[in-house]
Amino acid sequence: MMKLSLGLAPLWLTVALGQQFPECTRELAETDDCADVINATACYNQFRFSGTQTLQCIGGADTAEKTRKACQCCSCVGTAMCNWVTQQRFQC
Repeated sequence: MMKLSLGLAPLWLTVALGQQFPECTRELAETDDCADVINATACYNQFRFSGTQTLQCIGGADTAEKTRKACQCCSCVGTAMCNWVTQQRFQC
């Protein structure tokens, strides 16, 4: 049992400390990229941050662009959005 616990410690630390998102400054919030993320709040509420449906709420040309915007601007939406980004395992 102890070996299993010690084996999971590095994974837990990676998850807990690995994802860091930019602070939502006024300048960041005013960018077009963040507007695409912030303005989709009603859509997020409808889907309750579930799976790929949430990514579809964000304006963008393709999945890569939407993912980049979600990573860059999640802190402007709130903790639930950043938690969702982390759960999706996006490479931010």
